[in-house]
Amino acid sequence: MANDWNDIRYQLDNSEHFDAICNSPWYTDAVYEKFSAREYERRYAAARAIMERDGYDAIVFTGSPNIYSHGAGVTWASGLFDLRGMCQYLVLPRAGEPTLVYPHPGCHIEAARKMVSIKDVRGGEHGHYGKVVADRLIELGLQNGRIAIAAADRTGPEFMGMNAYNELRRYLPQAMFMFLPLLLHELAHRKSPEELRAMEKAGALAIKALEAIAAAARPGVRDYQLEAAATYAVMNGGGRVHLLMLASTSMSDPRLIFPNPNPCARVLAEGDIILCELAMSYMGYSAKIGHPISVGPPTKPYRDFFRNVLVGGFRAIRDTLKPGTTLEAVREVAARAFRERGAQSRPICMHGLDLITSVPFISVDEVKGQNYDMVMQPGATYSIEITPVNPDGTFGIFFARSFAITETGRMELTPYPIDDIIVAGGAKRVPPPAIAARQPPAAKPAAKPSTARKPVGKKPAARKPARRR
Repeated sequence: MANDWNDIRYQLDNSEHFDAICNSPWYTDAVYEKFSAREYERRYAAARAIMERDGYDAIVFTGSPNIYSHGAGVTWASGLFDLRGMCQYLVLPRAGEPTLVYPHPGCHIEAARKMVSIKDVRGGEHGHYGKVVADRLIELGLQNGRIAIAAADRTGPEFMGMNAYNELRRYLPQAMFMFLPLLLHELAHRKSPEELRAMEKAGALAIKALEAIAAAARPGVRDYQLEAAATYAVMNGGGRVHLLMLASTSMSDPRLIFPNPNPCARVLAEGDIILCELAMSYMGYSAKIGHPISVGPPTKPYRDFFRNVLVGGFRAIRDTLKPGTTLEAVREVAARAFRERGAQSRPICMHGLDLITSVPFISVDEVKGQNYDMVMQPGATYSIEITPVNPDGTFGIFFARSFAITETGRMELTPYPIDDIIVAGGAKRVPPPAIAARQPPAAKPAAKPSTARKPVGKKPAARKPARRR
């Protein structure tokens, strides 16, 4: 059990006292924006309705700090967003108070208590999360109960750590455990007004990240420095980076159709184009934007492809977003959107948003989702995510926007002009000395392998060497 700070405040150098501390005055002046108590009551009522419907006594929500989880059900049910632990755990009983299991003791757990909207926050006993969850279920009299375990992420999916599951089985041998990979999706696929406001703020932060990249992009800057500029813009606005992928390449000899998940040390030059996928989160909810940025004026092949192929295809898909549209109808439009304009594309063209990317997935050749996903409904949220590619596959442009379905149509979560490629600010300026001094020396480019493909545009003319003084 936790140790009240008032009882052990003079013996803080005792590990047993410090690890399980509670009720300290620490972090009481910390400020976090939280969803209302009414919103959490709505969420718990929805989860308990599913328990009643399907015969579960409790749900163990799980989540982990990675891009395929971003906290998942733990964030949804408590407001926790934290990078500690491979997986985190929350117990929501059909009757009784929820309990959050936090992986780190001492000062850390005291700070977490101020962040979340749950009163019962317990330590993980140095990695024995399964035991702590089992102890709580026993307190609730559920040692013989039917316990649902939600997925920690959407790939696989994965549910919890092996040690945690083995401890559950050891301490609750009579309980029945069921893994429910789509439980969180059922609970979160249609958003409340509070959730939509958080997504609007996430969208505004994603736009700030895009604008920060455009402002920082100029010859001599490296790809990872663009990532740094975007990260600062988002965190400076009170948000968090969920997904940040970007890469640059020459418009005259392109090597990209899609951003790089690991921004590298490539040095920007005049005549480059930057592709980016930016999904930013606020209070755990994300929105996405993707828009190409050129260093210097875009070449005619890129500008024509953007205006004539990408924008037209995007608008065709966007125009389907309204209540009552079937996802199959969206797929049919997407299947024609780029082929009719003389191009091809990556298969995926749109996906759902729970807290982060989720089913349904709409590709040009298939739709994946649940029966309740198949017709658009108010409160459902999506990202259009397109990558038209030229006929021979040598270059393409990633592009994305996020939307919510309303009673009468759609709401833009990332409202930003779509008509043209962004031209980076200050593309022709020399980096200021203070920045240039911090740049590591540019590596000599490796010799490129011979290819049979034709370049997309003319190569920029070589610059004359600067005259020495």
